[in-house]
Amino acid sequence: MLERVIERCLRAKLINEVVIATPHHIPSSVPEFIGDERDVLKRYYDCATQFGATTIVRITSDCPMIDPDIIDYAIKYRKKTKLEYVIFAPVDGLDVEVFSYELLKEAHELAISQEDREHVTPYMRRKTKMSVDSLDDLNKVREMWIGQTK
Repeated sequence: MLERVIERCLRAKLINEVVIATPHHIPSSVPEFIGDERDVLKRYYDCATQFGATTIVRITSDCPMIDPDIIDYAIKYRKKTKLEYVIFAPVDGLDVEVFSYELLKEAHELAISQEDREHVTPYMRRKTKMSVDSLDDLNKVREMWIGQTK
């Protein structure tokens, strides 16, 4: 199944390199980075640092039906909007997350909860959230509007 995910990722036109970030050796056709077993956020950060990544595209190995066009779309969307983090998941199993190395570094340095460390992007999702579910959210969105109107 992993090789199918790799093959689908390699078909994306905007992917420069595919690397498996894993806690133990897994035979595959692409380079691997072996890192922390329990702290997946640290594993991603150390992998991105070692490979000199500026943009990280996160696709999990449980998505063998990942669509190369969706991968490219997510990369293009992030580049066009200059957002630090984007996620596209038209249906479960076609999930693509794209984020900057700078945001990954910030998450690694500031995230402290077990969920943040274990699942890589919860800190990023909270930081970049644009929906309004609370007064703090409303104030954040208002600040964004003001920034766009200047």
